[in-house]
Amino acid sequence: MNKTKRALISMTVIAAVFCLSLIINAKSFLVPGQKNNLSSNLASSSEVIDAPVNSDDHSSIHSLLFLQLPESLKRTGYAASQSSKILPSAPSNDASREYLAAALVNASGANAALSTYPTAGQPTDGGTEANDKIELNKSIDTETAIVITATSNTGTNKALADSSASASATDSESEDSISLLSENGSMQELETEAQYANIGISNAKDFVYIRKDPSTDGEILGKLYRDSAATILRPEGDWYYVESGSVTGYIKAEFLTTGLSDAELIADYSTQSISVAVDGLNVREDKSQDAKRLTVIYQNEIYPVIKVEDDWILIKLEDEHLQGYVLQEYSELIVKFKEAISKEEEEKELQLQAEAKAKEETAVKQSEAVDYASSDLKLLACLVHAEAGTQSYEGKLAVANVVLNRIKSSKYPDTLKAVIYQSGQFTVAASGSLDKQLNNYSNYSSTSQLMSIKAAKTALQGANNIGSRLYFNSYKTALRKGYTEYESSVKLGDHLFW
Repeated sequence: MNKTKRALISMTVIAAVFCLSLIINAKSFLVPGQKNNLSSNLASSSEVIDAPVNSDDHSSIHSLLFLQLPESLKRTGYAASQSSKILPSAPSNDASREYLAAALVNASGANAALSTYPTAGQPTDGGTEANDKIELNKSIDTETAIVITATSNTGTNKALADSSASASATDSESEDSISLLSENGSMQELETEAQYANIGISNAKDFVYIRKDPSTDGEILGKLYRDSAATILRPEGDWYYVESGSVTGYIKAEFLTTGLSDAELIADYSTQSISVAVDGLNVREDKSQDAKRLTVIYQNEIYPVIKVEDDWILIKLEDEHLQGYVLQEYSELIVKFKEAISKEEEEKELQLQAEAKAKEETAVKQSEAVDYASSDLKLLACLVHAEAGTQSYEGKLAVANVVLNRIKSSKYPDTLKAVIYQSGQFTVAASGSLDKQLNNYSNYSSTSQLMSIKAAKTALQGANNIGSRLYFNSYKTALRKGYTEYESSVKLGDHLFW
């Protein structure tokens, strides 16, 4: 056999082996038991994206595969130039890191795989936020694994392997969760969870105590008033361990309503406001960008929300006495719930309320002046100093007006002297303390003594800072006897007036 014939035979053998290897390699792409379906899918594709395989990745693969992309993926903005491939596994060499592991579809075709690999030489620490959005399309053929790669603005390649649920699966089942292919190859379920799923709302008639221990004998740490919210940290028997405001403790489970949807919680139990997220945001008269512009609000300004309607939010601009609509996408919605109040916070609040009330109710008001002699001024000034010598001017003025109010009341005598010396009324009159002050009146010269004289004189001239109140006592004594519970009670210095 001459050299030419031997060469032809050798070339024929090599070509046959090469063709056989191509056939074997092509079959390896197909999931067992699904060859015919894949072939028919490829053959029926009417719109394809060119996806050349890199020779550095698989030197033995020279053929191209084309897949039709669903409309939902086209709408996400992925260009036709992005590669679409079906690969049997993730390549191991560095040059092929941009390729993605193929999604492994089980026999029923019910799982979808989502996996991301970084492109070689590009950062993977998420330094910038990716804007890419991938929409899962359950209309993709159930027996084909489709992997889409795209480069986001983070420089990270993302892969979507999507297959729809099997024919027996319902739509709700395929939408409720997606499966993720983790680094170790295991499938992980992601389920959508409500943002406020662990929030409970007090349904107590007035309030429910938050206690240190899960017992009605536990120390009281605070109160959760009706319609206020608490974050449930864990259940413990018939109790919940909760956190609300500055209070962490136990609440009887029966006094917390749970399981409310986010929408219901926000609508019924929260106050909402927005923070402007852009440099400037137009406020419109109606829900349209063609509507009249009322004003402009600026970044980080906060405004109360009246209601949320579709993509628009109706807000109130109190300073400008108007309300208008802003686009929701340019603002951050802030949701706040009423919270518990601690025992210490409540005591401080009550004190502030009492002080505010006292300030309002002890403001000096001018009334009709009283005719008086110098002896009346002396007697009243000495009584004031004996009863309230260590008090402020306001406290001294209030004591003087108790005496004058009694003169005007039908319950008491109608003269200054008779009121002051009435039996069982002013203890200083019976103890001798008042007489001591009267004997020293001519020597009054200290600031406190002169202030007592001024308070008595101003009261006789019509200045009144306690209204028609007829009684006073030291605050400690009044508290012990329950006088602080009187609706008319007001504290001034160390005295309570009512």
